[in-house]
Amino acid sequence: MNKVLVTGANGLLGANIVESLLAFNYRVVALVRKGANLQGLNDLDCDMFYGDISNKKDLIEAIKGCDIVIHSAAKTQSNINTLDAFYPINVEVTKNLIDISKASGVKRFLFIGTANTMTNGTIEKPGNESTSFMPWLYKSGYAYSKYLAQEYVLSQNEDGIFETMVLSPTFMIGPRDANHSSGQLLLFALKNKVIFCPPGGKSFVDVQNVAHAVVNAITKGKPKNVYLLSGENLTFKQFFDKVRYQIPQSKIVVSIPKSLLILGSRVVELSNKFLSTSFPFDRVTQRLFCLDNYFDNQKARYELGMHQTDTSKSIRKANKWFSENQHI
Repeated sequence: MNKVLVTGANGLLGANIVESLLAFNYRVVALVRKGANLQGLNDLDCDMFYGDISNKKDLIEAIKGCDIVIHSAAKTQSNINTLDAFYPINVEVTKNLIDISKASGVKRFLFIGTANTMTNGTIEKPGNESTSFMPWLYKSGYAYSKYLAQEYVLSQNEDGIFETMVLSPTFMIGPRDANHSSGQLLLFALKNKVIFCPPGGKSFVDVQNVAHAVVNAITKGKPKNVYLLSGENLTFKQFFDKVRYQIPQSKIVVSIPKSLLILGSRVVELSNKFLSTSFPFDRVTQRLFCLDNYFDNQKARYELGMHQTDTSKSIRKANKWFSENQHI
């Protein structure tokens, strides 16, 4: 039985990866911080290793005896946006983890990236793995740090000895989101009667479909490849309308003009600069809200057997988990 280390195991994707690994009879070591919220791992029979991913000694101990590493942990804070803030966790930790994995005899290293390392497309022609990093996202500390980490991971591949690949999800929805990562958007819609809607759109993907594709990549993925794990391409208006239809509550969706978001981002930037505030809304965030951020998962469907997302079903599953675990 292969033993798999999952970093960031208590996060939305990490917890679902653990669940999927266990369903396929892998032995799982979940690397989590002491004192972390482990609600997403409730009822999952995995080995817990309490440690700090920034501590090399902890990583060495956690990796012992593992055949595979799935590196899902990352810094994703939205109230800061400089590369310096993200580089130590998203890049340096990844490099350390690869060095230790090689020294420990790990065979496959799966890095969880982000679709923001590729160029988005339109509904008619969505982006795919052949597209490049968008230059304006150099100003996003998160996106740029994940891109640097991705490129390093791919450069370390040694076919048949130490095999690496990158799995890049889009905007995930589903159960086990104990820390409210991407689920913040859904919770906003679930908790409020008036939903303010930006003009752009995203590729919304079921987190369980992403986790299943990640686990399939252990045996089916091609080394030194990037896989886009995307779902259903929807405008924010279409997404919020689906929330309205799935949840038996009266809600109003109010569209926000792009011009108002642009003005708001400038005001926030000035406030953060001169009044020392830390509102998580700058020009990069504003542009992402206004962007048609659509992607294609054809490669992951063909090579990893990834399932198509039914966003309405994903919303129901997430809402059920939030309700049962007293998040609403």
